[in-house]
Amino acid sequence: MTTPFASALLALLMASKLAAAPTPGLGQCDDPLPIDPGIVTREMKLKAFSGADQAGPACHLSWEGGSSPTLMVYGPTPMADLGRTFSSTKQAADEYAGESPKGVEPLPGVKGAYMVFDPRTPNRRVFLTFKGKVYMIVSQDRVPLAVLAKSVLQH
Repeated sequence: MTTPFASALLALLMASKLAAAPTPGLGQCDDPLPIDPGIVTREMKLKAFSGADQAGPACHLSWEGGSSPTLMVYGPTPMADLGRTFSSTKQAADEYAGESPKGVEPLPGVKGAYMVFDPRTPNRRVFLTFKGKVYMIVSQDRVPLAVLAKSVLQH
């Protein structure tokens, strides 16, 4: 038998749990983001950034309204889980060099970052270091190169 006080207390506890729960669709990535989504939002005049969700090895970034570019971040944790570890951005980019007629190119404006781009696909892979770890960002060339470079967090 439950007293009215116990029922009210239980309802209050449940409500506080729900309020503290993360909003659906605003998940998290396994690793910290190496880019600032706010810069992409502002520079591309997108609606508000709505979050990042880890799905397999890729962390998918999304914006409100579905007008978002395709941006996937492959952090060091899920890549290591797949047996892929990179000692440098150059080594990581070299593994994908065959995807581009130009091979590996430096990412303009970002020291130590490289890209592999095939305009026929179009598939752009960017390799960068953040907090001492190698990340791969796949943009499918929907984010202008200058915006992508500007959004990179350089730590």
